[in-house]
Amino acid sequence: MYAETIKTAELNGANSTKRSKRSVNTRNTVLDAAVALYQVHGVDKTSTSAVIEKSGVGRTTFYRHFKDRDDLLNQALMRDFDELMSDFEAQTRHYASLETQIEEDMIWFLDQFAVRPALSLLFSDIEWQGYQQTAQSLASFRRASLACAKPTFERARDEGRLREGIGLDQYIDWASFVVISMQVVKLPVLENRVRSREMLRNFLVPSLISVDR
Repeated sequence: MYAETIKTAELNGANSTKRSKRSVNTRNTVLDAAVALYQVHGVDKTSTSAVIEKSGVGRTTFYRHFKDRDDLLNQALMRDFDELMSDFEAQTRHYASLETQIEEDMIWFLDQFAVRPALSLLFSDIEWQGYQQTAQSLASFRRASLACAKPTFERARDEGRLREGIGLDQYIDWASFVVISMQVVKLPVLENRVRSREMLRNFLVPSLISVDR
């Protein structure tokens, strides 16, 4: 009897795992379809029906995973932010110079908006006022910024090089402002890594840490 109970529990656990995996795969299929359509037609012109048709799932299945098109966009952005944080934490990048560490952290973060399809939409012509859940996406942006900036911030703090009045919140706020500004303005220097680093070195780094001239 005991052995049968254990076996039943194991089967239930295995079935639960399969259902969970299937649910994740379905969600990702829909998100991939949505992002593909966003890139072709734009977010505002992509309908829920079009996403359902492209993903190949049923309408009932779609609404089991997403409340509406607002939630769909939000989850697409959050998925990219989650993957961004995971990828950043998985890599081991340490530079002898703190200045270089800040520059390379920023370059890596900037690159993510080009290589991650949902994040690349953040600075497109989306009428954001029509999306009520953007606050969640902004919270994800904040978490991603924290994950990527905190290790270098702590290094600067431990080395006693943070500028006066720069705490973790100020560090993240200013670094995030620079990232957003460079994306929105589309500065031509983004096409030239050397000049991008020069801009970061001359304008961002001195605002965060003390720099020997």
